[in-house]
Amino acid sequence: MAKKIAIKELKTNLFVRSSLDQDWVLQLAELIEHGVKLPPIKINKDKQVIDGRHRIEAYELNNITEIEYELDDISDEKELIAAAYRANCGGSLPPRAQDTEHVVRLLLARNENGKTIADLLGLPYGIARKLAANVRSKDERAAVQRAAMAVTDAGLTIPQAAEQYHADEEKVRTALGGKGRKHKKGIEEMQRGLTSQHKTLGLKNAALLRSLLEKYEDGDISVRQVNDIFEHLENLQKRQVRTLVDWKKRFHASNGKSAVPKAA
Repeated sequence: MAKKIAIKELKTNLFVRSSLDQDWVLQLAELIEHGVKLPPIKINKDKQVIDGRHRIEAYELNNITEIEYELDDISDEKELIAAAYRANCGGSLPPRAQDTEHVVRLLLARNENGKTIADLLGLPYGIARKLAANVRSKDERAAVQRAAMAVTDAGLTIPQAAEQYHADEEKVRTALGGKGRKHKKGIEEMQRGLTSQHKTLGLKNAALLRSLLEKYEDGDISVRQVNDIFEHLENLQKRQVRTLVDWKKRFHASNGKSAVPKAA
């Protein structure tokens, strides 16, 4: 029989999807709101979540602080990753291509080769080998780009940057080619874009709320309807904050890995 655990006690720093599907979270939240009982999540004895990230998010959106769980006796890190991936494969929201690539990257970072990755994830060896090769290629390029940015933005020499990011020194030289400052320009443009989007949204929300209060003062809508709008807006903002926190956690979980795994 499933037991309950406080959601705040759970450890959710194991990511086997490239991102959460927020539309799926909202669908699950609506089911919970209407009394539908979802299957228990799966955790290990260390309270590490193996399966159920979307359900946890959905329960929290409904301000529910406890969730049912089943215990799975897995402690080895690579087995945890594999179990979480396999659970998704058999679930109602199967992994996307980028999710599988993400899991392959996690296992490569733990020095697994194409054969063991195939065995752990239940994939044909040819597919696992191809995925591993693609991930290595992408990670090698990313390492070169990070090293190039370290030269232009942090003042490192090319050999220092190449060593720090485990990148090929000659490829770093080629990547530089006078283009390094474009990265900084791109970030500044992104920040300006975010500021503009938030300002526009803030103005739209202000206009909507002003109209809402005017309708209430004119007697066109009730107190309950006004409160429904406030509650809906608050829930949307909470969802936005939770999404940001999730992306930030994913970044910090992956940021500790800078080395590119060697070929199997």
